[in-house]
Amino acid sequence: MLPSDISRDRRTGNDHGHLGRGYLPDELVPPVVAADPHLLDSDLGGTLTKPQEKHLANCGWCRQRLTQAATHADLVDEAAFLAAARERIATGAGRALETLTTLRPALHALTLEHDELDDVKIGQLWRLRRCATAELALVLDRDRWWVTVAPVTTDVTAADEYSLILPETATILGVPAAVCLSLECVVPLFTFDQLITPAGRPRAADSGSSIQLPPPHTIRDAWHAWRRGATPPEQHSYGDPLLDEDLDRRELRNTLFAGFMPFIRAGGSAMNESPRQPPAPLSVMLHELGLSPTGLTRRTKLEPEVFLRIRQGGRVNRIEASALTAVLDTDVDTILAANPPLDDSLMVDVSRPKRRPHLQQLAHRRNTDEDEERWRAADEVAALRAQTVHRHDSEGDSVSTTTDEYDEYDLSWTSLVETHLRNELEKPSGSEVADEPPLSGEKGPKES
Repeated sequence: MLPSDISRDRRTGNDHGHLGRGYLPDELVPPVVAADPHLLDSDLGGTLTKPQEKHLANCGWCRQRLTQAATHADLVDEAAFLAAARERIATGAGRALETLTTLRPALHALTLEHDELDDVKIGQLWRLRRCATAELALVLDRDRWWVTVAPVTTDVTAADEYSLILPETATILGVPAAVCLSLECVVPLFTFDQLITPAGRPRAADSGSSIQLPPPHTIRDAWHAWRRGATPPEQHSYGDPLLDEDLDRRELRNTLFAGFMPFIRAGGSAMNESPRQPPAPLSVMLHELGLSPTGLTRRTKLEPEVFLRIRQGGRVNRIEASALTAVLDTDVDTILAANPPLDDSLMVDVSRPKRRPHLQQLAHRRNTDEDEERWRAADEVAALRAQTVHRHDSEGDSVSTTTDEYDEYDLSWTSLVETHLRNELEKPSGSEVADEPPLSGEKGPKES
């Protein structure tokens, strides 16, 4: 913030050092002496007092720092800024904000973000399930369909100095639990089965609820402390340091981590993570054959729409890949690996916990497994969207491949996935349809 008696035109020339030549200096060297104390870094982005404005008017170094801070605001360390802000509030330095807050605590709580039961967010306690294996985990971070979690156990002796000890009132488990941040691991989103406890939130003064996890920012501070080898936040309880002679505790922790191996390995079933390296993309492999569309159709017995889909950047499923093995002189897995990658947002949507009941029901009907149904749905939805866009382009005045302009079509992945699953579940006739779990946005059958 500039003092009111200084125009922007005066902040040029020698006061800016090398700024006049179009770049910032690598290091800002403070003057040897000054009549008044220099501004702190934390003062540069706030409202200045009268003495600070007076100092700024006479100190070219502080004006230079102010300019650099305003020009390169993106270089601020977000984690450091949030930690400093929380520290100021904890010490009472944030009381100036109280005059700006007019909402009562109960109303303020309504403005906070609420958990969705069908989505995975930082700070939540979830049950993971893979085949016959089930474990508890706390969400630390999420990147698309990959989620970083900390194993949670009710055997608090497994906790080390970087493991949060939760009291019995923090979760619905009713017993103390340990969040082993130092045993963090990455699991795919589709292994999440049931939300056990939502993420903690700042409590209103008149709140009567005592069941709550620590807020997400506190959990992340403790997690970052483990990653950096720093001291974790002091307001929470932790386990005892793990010593070399603690053989029983080390064995217990190894057993706890081993229980998460099925979830870690589950990531290998994701289509976009195939370890196989194909010789070329599938469209290129077919083009190099030099066959006409009619020749490809005759030799593979596949419909012409399959090759049109491939030319448009679409994918083939395992059955279609099997039909291509002879003409491409390779195996099914190599052809599947040559598929173009699925859209990240589509991968996330078919991996959400809310999809599991419907995928499991389809797997039961077709005598397959949940993974196969998940990636089959992703392939068919991707092809459906490509066909819809292509058909609309061929009927319209333009051939744009974007979907933002098609207001009459709901081509979001969520809508397409839900429509596809609904259609697949409605194919069989009889009483099976009535027992299907309702899709998102639908109501279950009415009780008589």
